[in-house]
Amino acid sequence: MMKTNVSEFLAASDRISASFGVEGAKALLIRPLSAATLSVVHLGRSYGDGDDPIFLSPDDAFLVMLYLVDVDHCDVWPDRPSAPLKRYPEGSICLISLKDGAAISVRGHFEALAFHIPSAHLSELTDEAGEPRVDNLVTCRGIADQVIRNLGAALMPMFDMPDEVRDTLLPHIGLAFNAHLAHRYGRSPTQYLAASGRLSPTQERRVKNYMAANLSRDINIDEIADASGFSSGDLASGFMKTTGHSVREWLSTNRVTRAQTQLRKTGESVASVAQLCGFRNEDAFIEAFTNSVGVSPANWRLRNRH
Repeated sequence: MMKTNVSEFLAASDRISASFGVEGAKALLIRPLSAATLSVVHLGRSYGDGDDPIFLSPDDAFLVMLYLVDVDHCDVWPDRPSAPLKRYPEGSICLISLKDGAAISVRGHFEALAFHIPSAHLSELTDEAGEPRVDNLVTCRGIADQVIRNLGAALMPMFDMPDEVRDTLLPHIGLAFNAHLAHRYGRSPTQYLAASGRLSPTQERRVKNYMAANLSRDINIDEIADASGFSSGDLASGFMKTTGHSVREWLSTNRVTRAQTQLRKTGESVASVAQLCGFRNEDAFIEAFTNSVGVSPANWRLRNRH
C-alpha cells in the first residue's frame, strides 16, 4: 500500500492552496513509483478586480493546470506590464516550469485541478520504469489535451473516496499521467546517432513515443527532432535507416490506423476524425486514407462499423 509522508504532502498542497488564496482545498498525494510525490489540488474561488496577483514561488517542479470552467487570467511580470487577460476554455491545460516561479492575475470564477510535479519524477520514469530520458517539459498554455482531461475526470471522485480504495488506484493514474507528460511534452538531452547511423532502441522508442502522443497535431520533423534531442538531419536519416520508413510515412500510417479506430468505434464525422488524427484537412485525410487502405473513410466505415 502507498505510504503517505504527511509533511511532504502538506508542504506541496498547502503552498499551492495558499498561493491561490483557497482555504480547505481538497488534495491528493500520489507516489507513482518510489520517492517522488505528485500532488493534485482541487482549487476553486472567485477573483475580483481588487484581488492581488497569484505568486508561485520558485521550485524544482512543474505545474499543470486543468481548467474545470472557462477561466480568464494573464501572466504578470515584475519588469514589464501584465499581459492582456486571456480566456482559457474548460478542459484546456497550462503547463509551466516553476524553476523561476510564476505570477498570474485571475478575474472571475476559477476552478481547476493543479498538478504539482517535482522534477524527480522525470528521473524516476527513466531509472525505475525504463522510459527514455527527458530532462525538461515544454511550456504550453491553453491547449486541449484529452488524455489529461480524462485522467482529471477519473481523479475527481477520488477526493472523497475511502483511503483504502483510493490508494490502490492512485499510483496507476499517477504513472499514466507522468508518462503522458514525458511522451508528449518532454525534451530529451542532446542525442547522437550510433556509428552505424541508426537510432538506438531507446532513442527509437523516445521518438515514436513523442510522435504517438502528438498524432492529433500537425507536427513536423523539426519539432520532433527538437523534442528528442537530435538535429533534423540526423533524425531523418537515422529514423529511415532504423525503421525503413521516413518520419512522414510513419506519421501517416499511424494516423490512418488511429482513424480506423475512430471510424469503427465512434460516430464522429469524417471531418472530425481528420482533425482528431492530425491531418491538415478533410481532403488530405481522405487522400491519405484511400491511398493506404484502398477505399474512402466513409466506405471503410460502412464495411467495418460494429
